[in-house]
Amino acid sequence: MSCSPHRSFQGSCLPLKLPNRASSCVFLLLALPACAQLPRERPPEPSPSSTIQPLPPSLPGDAQDVPEVPGLSPTQRGWNAGATFSGVHDSTTGWATVFTPAIGYSFNDIFSIDATIPIYLYRLAESRSTHPKPTAQLVNQRGEPGDIVFGLHAQFIPRLFQYQLSGLVTAPTGDEAYGLTTGRVTFDISNHFERTYHRITPNLEIGAGDSTTLVNRILTKNYTSLGPLAHFQVGLGIELLRGISFETDAYEQLPIGDQKIYGPSRNGKATVVTGHNVTEDNGFINALDIPINAHTTLSGYYSRSLRFRSDSAAIGISYVFRGTRSAEEAAAYDDLFR
Repeated sequence: MSCSPHRSFQGSCLPLKLPNRASSCVFLLLALPACAQLPRERPPEPSPSSTIQPLPPSLPGDAQDVPEVPGLSPTQRGWNAGATFSGVHDSTTGWATVFTPAIGYSFNDIFSIDATIPIYLYRLAESRSTHPKPTAQLVNQRGEPGDIVFGLHAQFIPRLFQYQLSGLVTAPTGDEAYGLTTGRVTFDISNHFERTYHRITPNLEIGAGDSTTLVNRILTKNYTSLGPLAHFQVGLGIELLRGISFETDAYEQLPIGDQKIYGPSRNGKATVVTGHNVTEDNGFINALDIPINAHTTLSGYYSRSLRFRSDSAAIGISYVFRGTRSAEEAAAYDDLFR
């Protein structure tokens, strides 16, 4: 069975079975970095006359960035927080506005944690009525929270590339009646590799989990899913002038076993589609970040799903409390957050 979550949600609900291949896949993914040498080169000791330099801007796909809030990167130890206000357009349902606050903490140069939650201030969802009126094909929905996403990251710099292992977990805080949560805790484990050549940064990502919510987090989805799947991504980041950065990625999302897709409904129950490959997807994503100042970033993306033949685009503005800044600002903010 193959169907698009953006079009119809019809099908029978079958019991979800997690094959042994799912656990094997996760084990293999965790074993990937075992071959890499992980020692970290110590930076040279600064001279007494040296000053604090502003942090370099991050690419849209920087392993350290929180995807939903560009610029929230734990390159500085301690707490950081920020939020993004964005307008999202889906070729099926139209426009939506989303507010996404985030908070993060960096323990040291290696380990960091963060948490985000999307709040849908306004969106249009497809009507699930059997015979909707021609003027009521879409339903207005306002003030709906999605699932909270908790992330734990470990970043290493072997001799040839930068590597980050990320573990993500969701808490089912979304509205299940409108397809914003599966009502269960979900997880994802991903391996991100990248290497910078002057202004160009190729990247590769391999991961596995049990929900599409945690795959391609830069995208705002109007559905959630439950079921074991693997995901792959390869791309290229380019640093342009004045800190502006652009990234293009191709992605593949492969189900490992039976899947369930949860979509919005008008009768108080989530519409569920069950099948073996209903969450299979592939396509590409283009993202652009334009820093306005040390704390504010204007960002946008365009994504094309080749399998579902659908498009999505977004433009948003993000603010982070501890952004790229001058030496004087760095000293003042570090004293404040100690």
